[in-house]
Amino acid sequence: MKVFIDHREMRSRVADELIELGAEIEITTLKIGDYVVSDRVAFERKTVDDVFSTLLERRELFSQLSDLAKSYRKPILIIEGEDIFFFSSRRVNPKAIQGFLNTIALMRIPTLYTLNEAETAQVISMIASKEQNDKTRPFNLHGKRSLLSQTKMKEYIVASLPGIGQVASRNLLNHFGSVENVLTAPHDELMKVERVGLKTAKKIREIAGGRYEPE
Repeated sequence: MKVFIDHREMRSRVADELIELGAEIEITTLKIGDYVVSDRVAFERKTVDDVFSTLLERRELFSQLSDLAKSYRKPILIIEGEDIFFFSSRRVNPKAIQGFLNTIALMRIPTLYTLNEAETAQVISMIASKEQNDKTRPFNLHGKRSLLSQTKMKEYIVASLPGIGQVASRNLLNHFGSVENVLTAPHDELMKVERVGLKTAKKIREIAGGRYEPE
């Protein structure tokens, strides 16, 4: 069993855990993904803190996952941490996080949840073993990292709101001109946009304008 690992992942103990499980690892610079186990399967690993920061600060997670899906037939996202429902201890509306997860689902990228590095290594090793049982399957690293355009990034941000898909996201941005205007638009104005009904407009206002209440 062989696993290619991006050199940045050496800050974690996943590589050590994989070795303990009998994997042969090769440290390299992966342009796409963090772990590659076959020509068609690659993993992007994010801790709970990583997900929170990439979503709310750098906003690069969607770009990384988009690249992963374009480059590998079986892309997999691993979210690692004890608080797998990571909105519970964060100052962010749970509905907004659910919208974010829904967007990932629409990208057709399976998301696996692990508690720690040892569990992450177990998941990777099990899938690697199954993939590499077929000795005739090629094992190549491929794919190039790209960056989402500002337009696509804005569409993903709005689409992560509950009840908003890619089409409604574009409709809202075309109507209001910016993400800020979408989030601050009054209820009645939101309902003028095609594919945005009463229920969806109400959810947008609840999330964008509702007071945060710690749970």
